[in-house]
Amino acid sequence: MARLIVHTAKRPYRHVTEKGEEVWICMCGLSETYPICSGKHRVVARESDQEVLMYDQECKPIGQAAGIQPELLVKLKRV
Repeated sequence: MARLIVHTAKRPYRHVTEKGEEVWICMCGLSETYPICSGKHRVVARESDQEVLMYDQECKPIGQAAGIQPELLVKLKRV
């Protein structure tokens, strides 16, 4: 069964390991190297916070999440 998770972050999370190494964790959900950031968050930088968009495998927007009732959108898991 498929899952729908709404990623609201527009930039990665910076994690510093015990050795002092920086690791950037993808928070937008579009990374080609998920869970490690690949820089794809630049695609979502100008998105409106008021709409829910869907993307294809190449990270191109394919439209809004149409057909989903607005009251259900607020119940979706957000990351």
